[in-house]
Amino acid sequence: MKMTQGKVKELLAEPGCEHNQHKHGDKKNKTCTQQAQPGAAQGGCAFDGAMIALVPITDVAHIVHGPIACAGNSWGSRGSLSSGSMLYKMGFTTDLTENDVIFGGEKQLHKSILEVHQQYQPAAIFVYSTCVTALIGDDLDAVCQKAAEQTGTPVIPVNSPGFIGSKNLGNRVGGEALLEYVIGTAEPEYTTPYDINLIGEYNIAGELWNVLPLFEKVGIRVLSKITGDARYHEVACAHRAKLNVMICSKALINMARKMEERYGIPYIEESFYGVEDMNRCLRNVALKLGDAALQQRVERLITEEVNQLNDVLVPYRDRLQGKRVVLYTGGVKSWSIISAAKDLGMQVVATSTKKSTEEDKARIRELLGQDGLMLEKGNAQELLQVIAQTQADMLIAGGRNQYTALKARIPFLDINQERHHSYAGYAGMVEIAKELEESLYSPIWQQVRQMAPWEMQQIGKNEDRKMPCNNSIAQVVTSKKVIAVNPLKQSQPLGAALAFLGLKGMMPLFHGSQGCTAFAKVMLVRHFREAIPLSTTAMTEVSTILGGEENVEQAILTIVEKFQPEIIGLCTTGLTETRGDDMEGILRNFRKKHPQLHHLPIVLVSTADFKGALQDGFAAAVEGLVKELPQLDDAKPDQITVLAGSLLSPGDVQELKEIIANFGLTPIIIPDLSDSLDGHLEDSYSAVTTGGTTVTELQEIGRSVYTFAIGESMREAADILERRFGIPYEVFPQLTGLTAVDQFLQALADLSGVDIPERYRHQRRQLQDAMLDTHFYFGRKRIALALEPDLLYTIAGWLKVMGAEIQVAVTTTRSPLLEQIPIETVVIGDLGDFEQLAVGSDLIITNSNGAAIAQRLNIPLYRLGFPIFDRLGNGQRCTIGYRGTMQLLFDIGNLFLEEQEKMLRADRAK
Repeated sequence: MKMTQGKVKELLAEPGCEHNQHKHGDKKNKTCTQQAQPGAAQGGCAFDGAMIALVPITDVAHIVHGPIACAGNSWGSRGSLSSGSMLYKMGFTTDLTENDVIFGGEKQLHKSILEVHQQYQPAAIFVYSTCVTALIGDDLDAVCQKAAEQTGTPVIPVNSPGFIGSKNLGNRVGGEALLEYVIGTAEPEYTTPYDINLIGEYNIAGELWNVLPLFEKVGIRVLSKITGDARYHEVACAHRAKLNVMICSKALINMARKMEERYGIPYIEESFYGVEDMNRCLRNVALKLGDAALQQRVERLITEEVNQLNDVLVPYRDRLQGKRVVLYTGGVKSWSIISAAKDLGMQVVATSTKKSTEEDKARIRELLGQDGLMLEKGNAQELLQVIAQTQADMLIAGGRNQYTALKARIPFLDINQERHHSYAGYAGMVEIAKELEESLYSPIWQQVRQMAPWEMQQIGKNEDRKMPCNNSIAQVVTSKKVIAVNPLKQSQPLGAALAFLGLKGMMPLFHGSQGCTAFAKVMLVRHFREAIPLSTTAMTEVSTILGGEENVEQAILTIVEKFQPEIIGLCTTGLTETRGDDMEGILRNFRKKHPQLHHLPIVLVSTADFKGALQDGFAAAVEGLVKELPQLDDAKPDQITVLAGSLLSPGDVQELKEIIANFGLTPIIIPDLSDSLDGHLEDSYSAVTTGGTTVTELQEIGRSVYTFAIGESMREAADILERRFGIPYEVFPQLTGLTAVDQFLQALADLSGVDIPERYRHQRRQLQDAMLDTHFYFGRKRIALALEPDLLYTIAGWLKVMGAEIQVAVTTTRSPLLEQIPIETVVIGDLGDFEQLAVGSDLIITNSNGAAIAQRLNIPLYRLGFPIFDRLGNGQRCTIGYRGTMQLLFDIGNLFLEEQEKMLRADRAK
């Protein structure tokens, strides 16, 4: 089919299009010029439109003949889904070079068709011309005809260079290709009096699958889908249908009109959006087919579906009643979506009339009423002005306007071909209601619209710094099982060792049997993939009976002789706590016996592993350090102490240090894991830690002017410093999330007198943008968490802000924060409890031991906490501050996207 100027005019002057039917006077018989305006942002071209119309034929290979841009910029981007072949998702292009442009690309095209046929055995091959190949004069029709004769496979030329016109014209070009080369070339196995074709339905987000069962229930067979989830053979048989149903688009009106002329198939135009439109569609199809019994079946189906739907929609209608919407889309959607919104009790205050016929506009006027605005044209600025003028609550539009709305902090729903949710049919009404409610009531709007604390101060508005908390109080229960199944918690000694590893020149020493140390060391090595210094007093059967003082003495002397540590952290274990060793007495005797070691700090921590968990041991180690080492001296005005709880990774601590440094403050971080476990090469080997907080810095803590405790578990250590030295403190339970970071930065600004640096103002805006971009994927997701208390509180609160539901919260030990977690019940238990409770979740968040659970439950896993032994980079990972919070959003959001793709593949395989 040659795309001559006459053919283009014929398609633009399509008599079936109402735009042409109602032209009078000097406009009569004039074609629609569809002239794009230079300098203005435009929609898709004719090539784009042809691809949109034809690519959903799933068992066909689609070859783009041209340079890389047309295929490279578009392949795989169509939202049409398939229940079978995925060949249509593959991108094929001749990828013409400069030489091909000069000498012609016909040989390259012919070879490409033969290669695709040989390797993929498609049902047919569609070949699309582009601007360049049309300009250089490649004869697409001749090449396709020759290749079809050679391969025995239909090879369909689609002459669709982008410069001939708009996307709508391209749709019609695609329809012409089907009419000329495909429809009528095959026969169905059988026909029925109730065979229909659906034209203009592309199965975006699987919407067709909401509707096909309805037709099947009343005995109507969809003979051919043109073209969503279609197979080539069914399109070829479309001429045997009794009725063509145009769905929400007149872009393919040329097909419907010409099929009526050629095959005597009448056509009607219908919509699948909204209750009334879906009812009308079913009734009109039955009426056109002319069967009284069919019409009765349709009425029964409508009654049944509407009654069920009304019950389901009650809570959504209550929440959506009266909400004001601006709708910006084209064609039939400009009225069909109004109908759906009105079904939910919403008020559409403005809509576009772009691509709308006079009939469409009449329906719009009727649905909008006198006060509604009809927008002929619109750009981002004009849309925002209309939203402000109408005091609209949200914008419903295509994906291209999504970020216009979001950057203006306005709720948005994507209704065009990029959407990820199906809104057609009765089931689609439930989905659209859910999406509308989620978008309007997402808790992120309060976050992204709120002013930063420093901005409120500028306008004279003062608010106390306090963390947001859950209004309801969670019930904290302890698992009653007599046996722990797949333990979640790690021991107190391991937690203390982890804290001690943030000190320079440290050698942690476990007073217990050698196995206690070995197990902890293996766990730490697997998590950080670093050499971990850790020693043991190696209690034996004899020393356990007679006492461990000699073992402690010998262990310390051996450590001093072999490793020359600057500090030793001595941790008890369940064995020595059960035995009742007098550890303070043992250390006093050691000091008396070895006065030459009086300079060596030995910090004793009671960490019985028959109580508490990693977080408790970590906190105990920090408390031991602040009791033992700081000395009283004159205060340093710019020095602060930061107690970095176990919820912070080395990467988190590094981010924390950088933030504080930007306020001109000098922090002493306890413990500073960022210098010891961040993963870096040293020039020489050391058997003790080579980085971290120094002993000198620990002794200088008493000179700090303020203490920041990060994590509720650090409160006691901060309180110790206040009691000993009178240093005031503030506890920040979390540094993840917009509000949490806002408040921390404001605290630093208040303390230092330094204005919030521009880099953090910019990062804040980046985080707000990331929240808007990702909240679509978090809404209504049910998430199961199994983490230590401080980290559990942090992650649960932030996910709640993003619109997710915390379905399960399992933790390891008691904490005052547990009652504030946004869930009815928090369980202190194990991964066995977690697995039972996590059934039906959309995401599991726990350590690497949850991988087997995730696999058994077929739920994606986001690894967080300790230990993580099957992923790299744990030392560098950051989830705090604006940047870390953003990365957390992207990481989890990407998991949801992957799962969405996985579910779509599973649906197709059924």
